Amino acid sequence: MMRILLAAASTAALLAACSQAPSRPDRTPEASPDAASAPKTATTPAAAPAGAMALGLTVAQLEEADLITSAGVDLGDVQRVDLDASGAVTGLIIEPAGEGGPRWVRIPLDGLTPRKEGDDYDLVSTMTLEQLKAMPAWMP
Repeated sequence: MMRILLAAASTAALLAACSQAPSRPDRTPEASPDAASAPKTATTPAAAPAGAMALGLTVAQLEEADLITSAGVDLGDVQRVDLDASGAVTGLIIEPAGEGGPRWVRIPLDGLTPRKEGDDYDLVSTMTLEQLKAMPAWMP
């Protein structure tokens, strides 16, 4: 009889232990001190806010645009949109036409006018190709 009572008590204790949820820590683990002191580096600029616009165009439309003269002469291609810390468009990074290798210049938005070409847009500038090529190189 004693064996039966001991077996029943053991079984009850075993079932009770297995049915309890695992205990959770009172607080979450802290980050290592090394992580807090590590330098913060960014290799690419932050993405433009979804609603960022300039010249009545979205960032995506600006990045697809060609830079041309009012006569339609190709000046270069927009490579990327330059943004300030708040995500506002402040300029465009252009690869001038006819360059022998990858070279970029930064131009302000002043003096640019969008022109719809089919489903796309071109940006009309008052600059000449020589003026664009004479601008200092922009480095990412």
